[in-house]
Amino acid sequence: MARYGRSLRFGTRRQLLGKSAWFQIHRLLLSISSLLILLGFLLILVRNHGQWVQPKLHEWDSFVHSILGGTIFSCSIVQLWLALYRCKPNSRFRFIFNWSHRIVGLLIFGLSIPAMFLMISQAKTNRTVLITAISFWTAWIVIVIIICEKIEYKKPVFALSMTNNARQDDTNQENINTNVRPDTEATTQLNTGSQYYNQIKLLLLVIHIIISVTLSVLLIVFYPK
Repeated sequence: MARYGRSLRFGTRRQLLGKSAWFQIHRLLLSISSLLILLGFLLILVRNHGQWVQPKLHEWDSFVHSILGGTIFSCSIVQLWLALYRCKPNSRFRFIFNWSHRIVGLLIFGLSIPAMFLMISQAKTNRTVLITAISFWTAWIVIVIIICEKIEYKKPVFALSMTNNARQDDTNQENINTNVRPDTEATTQLNTGSQYYNQIKLLLLVIHIIISVTLSVLLIVFYPK
């Protein structure tokens, strides 16, 4: 979200509830996903009466899935602490937060895919439906990344000033003086190319949310209890 969404606009505005739109969406999704991961891990512990998967008593895929799940859970905790105690945007140590936040996020996302496939491999019924759904979702993620990377590569030179303004918003949005709104309206006159790329990103975001919700419903309905 941070890589592809810094220039997102809703209409002619790049601000949502006083802060950059991409930052608000990014923070909301991070909070929801982290809470769901913590809740899921807690429910699993309750269901298993606090006992960890034993490699001698269970299949190898169950044990590997538990290791991946524990790693994802731990990384989620680290990610929350990084977000809560990040340094100021103009700090000379900001790059440490940027890289650690990025690496931990990619690790969580990367491990979640094999964890889901391992979970589905243990299903006794509806395995084909679930594998198809997860495979489609994985392919969709790859497609979104390719499209967004092409947009970043083909983005015209005139978008540079808008990107600089967006980065300035990142600095201003954490300004101590909350009475002063960040200047996010510096580039309100968008040309056709910029609007076109913005509409594509917004469309991809909406489709991605729909697909993710649909996948969650399929897992809840078809995964054997």
